[in-house]
Amino acid sequence: MFQRRNRIIFLGILAAASLAAGLFAYRHHHRYKHLAVHETGMVYRSAWVEPDVMSELIEEYQIRAVINLCNPGEMGEQRWIDQRSAVTNAGARLIEIPMPLTINADDPKIDEHLQVLADPNNYPMLIHCQHGVTRTAKLLTIYDIKFRKIKMSAEESLSAQPLFGRDDHNVNVRAFCRNFDEQHEKLYPDTTSAALDVLWQ
Repeated sequence: MFQRRNRIIFLGILAAASLAAGLFAYRHHHRYKHLAVHETGMVYRSAWVEPDVMSELIEEYQIRAVINLCNPGEMGEQRWIDQRSAVTNAGARLIEIPMPLTINADDPKIDEHLQVLADPNNYPMLIHCQHGVTRTAKLLTIYDIKFRKIKMSAEESLSAQPLFGRDDHNVNVRAFCRNFDEQHEKLYPDTTSAALDVLWQ
């Protein structure tokens, strides 16, 4: 009987510990949704996070620019207002620059993204969209192809990026990244990583 009671107590403690660990993991996942280090000291990614989390990330990673790839008003206007306040109050710059859903590497908006990535004053940067998956993956692949110190192909970049529970990147992401990889030298010959050299010295 004594052994049975000890076993019940042990199982109860184990269940409580498992529940606590599960709740912590759930809370962490939802507070820091899809947070990942893309390149240490340079580029970080996430989904849209709450203002207090954004402030925390800016401080922890010394973020100088937050790149919001969502469309204006997406997630509700108040969330945009709150994010602007959180980023500014934390001492970083917020750059709101929607990522088009196009698969075309020559979309006029892509040049704006290239200019943001080419500016050394924007690093370290945090890139996010609503879920931190599709649009974020596209900009990160542009960074890897065009600006990373050791350049990567589109396939190498996408293979190295987390899938956050998905089986693969969606077809829009893969098509865009492949097209950008094939065409960027012809489309954007004057946009180089030279200005970022100072960050790697």
